[in-house]
Amino acid sequence: MSSSEPGAGEVIEEALVWQPRMRGGRILYLTDWICSRESELSRLELDDDHVTFVLHTPSAAEGGDSVPMERSTDNVKCADVNELNFPPGSFEMVVGAWILTCLSDIQAHDFLHRVLEWLVPEGYFVFREACDFHEGPRHSNSTLPRSVVSYCQMLHSVSVGSSGFTVLQAKSLLSYITYEGDPVKICFLARRSEEGSATQHAVDIRYSESFILKLEWLLGHTWVSTGGESTTREFCQRLGLQPGQRVLDVGCGSGGSAFFMSRLYGVHVHGVDISSNMIDLAVHRQTHLRRTQRKRLQFEMRDIMDADYGDCSFDVIYSRNSILHITNKEELFAKLYRWLKPGGTLFVTDYCLGSAPTSRPLADYMAKSSMSLVRVRDYVRAAARAGFGLVSEDLGDKFYNIQQKELDDFIPTQEAFVQEYSQEEFEEMVTVATNKLTWIKTRQLTWASFCGRK
Repeated sequence: MSSSEPGAGEVIEEALVWQPRMRGGRILYLTDWICSRESELSRLELDDDHVTFVLHTPSAAEGGDSVPMERSTDNVKCADVNELNFPPGSFEMVVGAWILTCLSDIQAHDFLHRVLEWLVPEGYFVFREACDFHEGPRHSNSTLPRSVVSYCQMLHSVSVGSSGFTVLQAKSLLSYITYEGDPVKICFLARRSEEGSATQHAVDIRYSESFILKLEWLLGHTWVSTGGESTTREFCQRLGLQPGQRVLDVGCGSGGSAFFMSRLYGVHVHGVDISSNMIDLAVHRQTHLRRTQRKRLQFEMRDIMDADYGDCSFDVIYSRNSILHITNKEELFAKLYRWLKPGGTLFVTDYCLGSAPTSRPLADYMAKSSMSLVRVRDYVRAAARAGFGLVSEDLGDKFYNIQQKELDDFIPTQEAFVQEYSQEEFEEMVTVATNKLTWIKTRQLTWASFCGRK
């Protein structure tokens, strides 16, 4: 292994940091690595007698050869995962390392179904894979690496009775980013639950790749927030960003602000978003950046309300038009306050309710878009209860001018847009933008910035 690559132990230790702790629980560990040194295997076992290790070795029927292990015990064996079976409810956690890439789509679906059966209720499935962004149709027997979205969709599609997988997290492994500038080695965390991934699935439907790309048509490539690069440039000038600082981008979207800050200021940005399509696009675009910039970026699919990054982890926390989806803003601000270093900066822009009563069309739009809007003063009060003294600025007039310019620039692209999408979708985009202008002008809706230090 090259000195520029992370060691097996380093990768495993990173993955173990954020996966659930199994105190005495039964764990199944599946890998395609040949662990020839006893010391490495011992590190994998974590001194836990409850861990069963299986080295994936394709059967002779698949054209594979048996791979000898230096050590064989009841808890360590070679097997083809396509033929592996355990009784239902055998494990509290199943861990997979570079297994699914070896399987065709049909084999992978069958394997995930069996994993779901092997898990106890609320048990966890953790797996690491090299993701790719292969464009075009896949053959069902293909073993090409899959995208983040593809893995999430595969997990969503599996069920046993009323149980399914809830996808909790997908994150690029920092060890590979640091050593190689490689963001496509990604760790996933899912849980067996009765509710399945209904919430996550709804998010992915609402923020489909098509919807995101249509937003970018209006706002600019990689941008899904008001004003795109122009407002980002203006706001970042207020933050005093310095090379080497750590920034948390809450609701990072398809990567625009993270790419901008890492490129212009040399900061390290951790972008988190609940949408797998947003993260899929961000990671894909990260692969096309210069190596030095790739090393300053890490993207994660996760509900920010379930996250915990540790006290005093970031110099700056930044969020653009995303906290509007969070109902319990006070709880979120308490998390952000704890994660921010002393003297660190919180900067947020968000849609807010204006001074005029909310009309039925705006209420319907908020419900359809899962928005939980509050007035500017209520936003400041929620942050104050968490410890922040935020300075707010109502940007309603600026909001109107930006929205009008974006619409004026979008309308002449009708012919090209319709060729890519449809006339109906073009008209829908125009209608939404026009409605927003009406709500802003009548003071039902506004846009505000919030800035404070810890």
